[in-house]
Amino acid sequence: MKTRREILQGMIVSIGGSSLLAACEGVARITPSPNDSPQFYNPRELALVTKISDLIIPRTDTPGATDVNVSGFLDSLMTEWANADTQQSHHRAIGVIGDQLGWTFLELDRRSAEGELTSLDALAYTERPREYSAYRSLKGLITQAYFASEAGKLLEQEWVAVPGRWDPSVEI
Repeated sequence: MKTRREILQGMIVSIGGSSLLAACEGVARITPSPNDSPQFYNPRELALVTKISDLIIPRTDTPGATDVNVSGFLDSLMTEWANADTQQSHHRAIGVIGDQLGWTFLELDRRSAEGELTSLDALAYTERPREYSAYRSLKGLITQAYFASEAGKLLEQEWVAVPGRWDPSVEI
């Protein structure tokens, strides 16, 4: 059982909805679905979510969204936790995003896909946010799923209690 201090540290360190998952470790556990057998997404939806996730959080010196199976996490989240209304809404949102990007987006090379997603992102966050709320919602879910992963929690979010050097024996 976690202490109150450990729960608060988890909430401080976390970003977005991952704070709740970090604080409830052992209580709230979502096991990502394997990408070869999704339970919620159909194959086209899974491919779209995977490609968008990989472009939003690519592999750098730390694992990317594909490496930590963000799409599998979201698949399990929708299967195990979402109610029927949320599931239907999420399916519709994925369809809307596919239509906005064009389903040929799945066939684009990385550079072209990045360009298309950058354009969609600009529209979603500057010009017409309501029209692109489905994308904004998915992007939020992707980042929350990434930061709920072990790599996201341990490698990306370093909690520093005291910034800079800490020396317990400083002369005054």
